[in-house]
Amino acid sequence: MIVQSSLDQLLNAVSIEDVVGDYVSLKRSGSRYKGCCPFHDEKTPSFVVTPSIGIYKCFGCQKGGNAIQFLMDVENLSFVESARNLAKRYGVDLMETTSENQDVYQEQQRQKESLQAAVDFAQQFFVDQLFDTDEGKSIGLPYFKERGFTVDTIKKWGLGYSPESWEALAKTAHGKGFNPEVMVKAGLLKLRDNGTHYDLFRYRVMFSIHAVTGKVIGFAGRKMSSTDPSPKYVNSPETELYKKSEVLFGLYQAKNAMKKFDKVFMTEGYTDVITLHQSGIENVVASSGTALTPGQIKLLKRFTNNVTVVYDGDMAGIKASIRGIDLLLQEGLNVRVVPLPEGQDPDSYCQALGGEGFLDYINTHEETFIFFKAKLLIDDTKNDPLRKSDAVREILKSVALINDPLKRSALSQQLASICDIDQATLLQELSVLLRQQQVRERQDFVKEVSAAIDSSGGVVFSPEGEVQERIRVNLLEHRDQELALFRLLLLFGDQAFSEEGQTVFDFVWNEVQGDANLAMEDALAKKLHAEIEQTGGWPGAQHFIHHLDSEIAAWAAGIMADGHTLSPAYAENFIDVLDEATAYKDQVINMFLHLRRKKVDAMIENLLEMFKEEGAEPESVDLMMEYLTELNDLKRQIAAKLGNSVSRI
Repeated sequence: MIVQSSLDQLLNAVSIEDVVGDYVSLKRSGSRYKGCCPFHDEKTPSFVVTPSIGIYKCFGCQKGGNAIQFLMDVENLSFVESARNLAKRYGVDLMETTSENQDVYQEQQRQKESLQAAVDFAQQFFVDQLFDTDEGKSIGLPYFKERGFTVDTIKKWGLGYSPESWEALAKTAHGKGFNPEVMVKAGLLKLRDNGTHYDLFRYRVMFSIHAVTGKVIGFAGRKMSSTDPSPKYVNSPETELYKKSEVLFGLYQAKNAMKKFDKVFMTEGYTDVITLHQSGIENVVASSGTALTPGQIKLLKRFTNNVTVVYDGDMAGIKASIRGIDLLLQEGLNVRVVPLPEGQDPDSYCQALGGEGFLDYINTHEETFIFFKAKLLIDDTKNDPLRKSDAVREILKSVALINDPLKRSALSQQLASICDIDQATLLQELSVLLRQQQVRERQDFVKEVSAAIDSSGGVVFSPEGEVQERIRVNLLEHRDQELALFRLLLLFGDQAFSEEGQTVFDFVWNEVQGDANLAMEDALAKKLHAEIEQTGGWPGAQHFIHHLDSEIAAWAAGIMADGHTLSPAYAENFIDVLDEATAYKDQVINMFLHLRRKKVDAMIENLLEMFKEEGAEPESVDLMMEYLTELNDLKRQIAAKLGNSVSRI
């Protein structure tokens, strides 16, 4: 277990905006930073980083916490693994107890570490084969140099060579003590029928594939034999480390330039990316010859919303790939296209023009994807009116994917000119497509809601306005009030409550400890209550933000990021909402009144259930009636004190 003082030292040293900035394109907004959340799809940024208190919070999906929690969420790490990564990055020595060292990782994490060790070993093996063996120096190095790569570039990108031998890696790994089963799971070896193992990559130049964090997670090997019938490129299979649909080649090397220029160039091949990067164009990535996936687009959106697709000068290939670009539009990205001259690809054309010349060509020839698609499809119609109408409808389907109505309007004007069709006609057809799209989205939403209801045990809400009422009532559930009480403690615990020097914490804790009816029922509230009892006083907000328990840390970050807002129903029903920054004392008192009212409601409910029980003695019934009257009186007194004011929860 990590010692709390050591954890505090780490979190005080960490720059959370730098940690988050490795995964999200952040823009300053006052004293905070904003960006699109990396944990769910969104078009309007709702993800906020607050450096002054070292937290992040998404107001869309509600994820939040400190830098340790962020790495846990984004990289699927354990708490200790995340803390160790940050400690290594910021040069902080963590103090850990012996018991934690003996049993820190669950089996899944240990397996993941084993896979990473195997991949790291293989990467170094391929590099050594390239530079330190006669075979690598005579076959692999000349290939890379013929592509125009310098030695510095080869080393920077972790390029290597796999020998022609069937078992070169397998034997070397065995000699170093690597478990062959782990090597198989890492996508490096394959199993023969006789139980022996052989190399997956053989007689190929090797490209290392990095995660966005910089770790090598997989490989692509290009064959060196012209007589080999196997595919030109062999990629690592899907593993715990490498998910092809969630990886973009070159993203780790490109992400800083993508943020700097707020733009990314999308190519197809590994050599395209490396050549452009070597020429000074660093904001470039590749989809590795496959159609773009939602996971890859989500990666792009972390760093920029502007994508320029650089196509090879192969018209057949362009036509086959343009459908995949619609996904970019659907996710709200601004997409431009640059077709290269016939027979050229980004690698060859950049080498021919040089970095500056290639960039000039792109800036001169790039055009909106819709404009490019329109010209491409209209030219194919050969003035056939039926084919032309089909082509226009296909183009409009792409326009309908764009959420911004101003952009749609501007593109429809451009489209009318290209297609020589009245804009009003285009807009009419576009409105039909938009309505169809909305219907599909609503149908998908209904399916999601139905699935959620099914998974909740068959609880179904009445369609007659009950949903809204239940949501409003649930806001004031006593368990929510319990957490709302701790929320006020987190925000105002150190503030003065009375002239006698009593703080908000002193008042709250005396009330909670002095009333058995205020025992906590919510699981998180119980945790927070136990934490304060254990510390013997108010530990301060940072104690919770830096907490070892990720649930507590995430809750505290969410509160400090000010993520709670009231339903408009309060204003519509003329219910006063107190400004807690100036009236926190009233808020604290009201919170206790709300809590007591809810507890009284629960006691009345229990009492009414007792009335239903058969065989109750008359004396017991009289006592229960007397108790019920007292409870109802108490409820009325609380309601009178509350008036029409509610707490902000």
